[in-house]
Amino acid sequence: MKIENNKLKNYIYHIFKIIFLTEILALLLIAQNLKLFLGYFLGSIASCINFFFQAKRTEKSLNLPESPARFGAFKNFYLRYLILFGVMIIFVKFLKLNIFSLLVGLVSVPIVVTINSLVEAKKDSK
Repeated sequence: MKIENNKLKNYIYHIFKIIFLTEILALLLIAQNLKLFLGYFLGSIASCINFFFQAKRTEKSLNLPESPARFGAFKNFYLRYLILFGVMIIFVKFLKLNIFSLLVGLVSVPIVVTINSLVEAKKDSK
C-alpha cells in the first residue's frame, strides 16, 4: 500500500496548526497560574512530538512485510511511551507542574485528531 507523502505531511501540519491555536488560547491561563499554562503547553508539545514520530513510523511500516512492520510498530510504541513517561516524570518532579493540566496537554492531540476525523466524516457524508 503506497501512501502519498504530501498528503500525510499536510495532515500532520494541519493537526499541528490546530494545536498551535489551542496554545494561543492557553495563554489566557498565564493570568491564572503559570504552572497551569506550562503544564498544558509542555504536555501538548510532548504529545505533538509523540504524534510526529508515530506518523513517521506508520509511514515506514506501510511498505514492509507484516512481521517486520508489526515488530517495528511494537518497538516504536513502547519506546515512544517510555520516553514520554520519563519526560513527564521530570516535568512534574523538577518543574512542579500541575499534573492535571499536563495530562490535558498530553491528550490534546488525540482529541484534535478525533474531532478532525468527525468533522471530515460529516463533510464526506453530505
